Amino acid sequence: MRYLYYCNSTYQLLNVLNLHHHRNAGFEDIPEYRADLLLLNASAGADEIIKILNEEKTFDRANLIEKTYNKGAFHTVKTLLDALSPSYYMRDKYGNTLKDMRDRYDVICVPKYSTIVDQIWQLNQNAALELFEEGLGSYHLDFPLEPRSRMYQTVRSFAHRKDFHDYRRIYVINKDLYMADHEERVVQMPPFDQEYLEQLRDRMKEFDQVRDENRKIFWLSQFLDNEEYNRMVDTVLQGLLPYRENVLFVQHPRKYVENRYDFKEADRKQIWELQLLNMKDLDEKLLISIHSTACFSAKMLFDREPYVILFYKLGDPEVAHITEEFEAIVAKFRDSYRDPKKIMIPENMEEYHECLRRYAEAVLNR
Repeated sequence: MRYLYYCNSTYQLLNVLNLHHHRNAGFEDIPEYRADLLLLNASAGADEIIKILNEEKTFDRANLIEKTYNKGAFHTVKTLLDALSPSYYMRDKYGNTLKDMRDRYDVICVPKYSTIVDQIWQLNQNAALELFEEGLGSYHLDFPLEPRSRMYQTVRSFAHRKDFHDYRRIYVINKDLYMADHEERVVQMPPFDQEYLEQLRDRMKEFDQVRDENRKIFWLSQFLDNEEYNRMVDTVLQGLLPYRENVLFVQHPRKYVENRYDFKEADRKQIWELQLLNMKDLDEKLLISIHSTACFSAKMLFDREPYVILFYKLGDPEVAHITEEFEAIVAKFRDSYRDPKKIMIPENMEEYHECLRRYAEAVLNR
């Protein structure tokens, strides 16, 4: 059976590599298993990763693809042609980069809806659709399974396009965290095989230069921008000033945040998940964010347990996009730690300073 994997982040890619490795090793009874990969060029280093995967022949073929747009958003003739004709879309957007896509795949494995996967699925009418985890949102299906444009949705409906909600399975790292519908479709991925993890480290040596390895506190910015969020960020960063020499300011890959207090800043070309993979004292690091998935990656991907401070309770829950479902998942995530006290969620600034003091006492002042 021939599979196609599509991913647009390094977190997703690592999940794909894990799943692909275990399928090659017989995790599921898949006759004549073969696989291709499409990786969206949305992260620094994506081109180098594709080069490495192709050199090692990890997949039958691995392609780096660019995000494409039609000028005029969803109101152009080209957009209508894209929606109605997959062959036109593939030729118009990717030329010869993606050839022989018709009737090539038996299974298409993706994290969520994307236009290119929509088109490829149309060219492979008999293929099954599977989902795999893209972060905490996957545990309550808080990610789109249809286009954001209502016009595009209407055109898809008119063209009798296949429905992404009709996925066959969803593969997750921790089935116990899952809180959405269709539990009968949920499959837990096996953890990374340690020998394979070491091979992966060796293969990704280009990304193992974790600069300022001696710094312990990682500030992780997020893709949020409003007055209330900026106020919270400013207040929390002020609390880190006494620990300045241990702080590393990590920018979100798609959103620049002003480093007002001139903390040492991480190289924006580095890839967070690969830094985690190669970080020697990860269990002693402190990750601070409002509620970034990056705070959960070490545990979810590699079963490592850094300290974490999530400060989403220090401001308006609506501004931070906090739901009861999210808080329930975070509670389950904390319980999954061997030492749940390492996950700290202060409810006010006094508690936040106390969390920092406890961490300093446990790690920095030893």
